[in-house]
This record gives sequence, C-alpha cells and structure tokens, in this order.
Amino acid sequence: MVELWLGLCELKDLWELYMHDNSVTGHVPLGLENFAMMINMDISANKLSGELPASLSKLQMIEYLNLSHNTFDGHIPEQLDHM
Repeated sequence: MVELWLGLCELKDLWELYMHDNSVTGHVPLGLENFAMMINMDISANKLSGELPASLSKLQMIEYLNLSHNTFDGHIPEQLDHM
C-alpha cells in the first residue's frame, strides 16, 4: 500500500480523493502536504491505523475530510485544531 500513497502524493494538483471502503491498509502518509489543492478527501471505512499525521493541517483548501471508520490511535495532533 506504500506504493499507492507515494504515487498519490506526487499528484500535486489533485483536488478530490475518494477511497471510501476500499480495504486500504497502513498509515496515512506524511506527504499529504503535497496536496495543496485538495478540497474533498474521503478515506473512510478502510483499515488505516497509527497516528494521524500533523501534515493533515497543511491541507489549506480542504472543505470535506472524512477519516471515520478506521483504526487510528494515539493523540490527535494539536495542529488539526485549526482546520
């Protein structure tokens, strides 16, 4: 699954990503700050785990973000309070 995320993080002009209920495993990558144009992201209902990366706060254009129904653990990064 690492290859999938690495490939996606190279798409700097991507503004929508819908991967709901696709059995995606692993961690959310740190390279999300590359998604400067991202408006809608739904990666809910997968098998994602680990801590949420603080880089999610760099999604400055985001209007819709759904991370529900995964198995994240740890603390929610303080930076996400300002989204």
